Amino acid sequence: MISKKVYIAPDGFIAFIDRAHSKHVQAAAFFRFFAQEQYQLYSNIISINETYMVLYNTVSPSLARDFLKALSFSSINILYPEPADMKAAIKILENSTSVELTFSKALMAVVCNKKSVPQIMTYDFLHALYGLQLFYLPV
Repeated sequence: MISKKVYIAPDGFIAFIDRAHSKHVQAAAFFRFFAQEQYQLYSNIISINETYMVLYNTVSPSLARDFLKALSFSSINILYPEPADMKAAIKILENSTSVELTFSKALMAVVCNKKSVPQIMTYDFLHALYGLQLFYLPV
């Protein structure tokens, strides 16, 4: 059985919100599918902040504010990292040789593993930490 838990990365939110984004149509299809199939969506506070800052700086401050307002009404589960999660993410970074792996991506992997979220909606390169996989729409 395929898990119905998906983590939404900042670029997934941005593609969905910004209609001028090259992946907007695809992101809209993802969110429509999530709603129809009653998926449990997750993100963490750092990803929320990254999304807010990108929207604030590249689109508009009012749209960034509307994003936060919409989150308060949504059913997206916001995960808050604990000190142990932060230490685990730092340990991943210390042991990694990849220069593309950032603290927020390592923390994302840690909280996904902790909450048994196996899939991530992102358009960026995904490091295969804890067996995480990209989310694809079923064909």
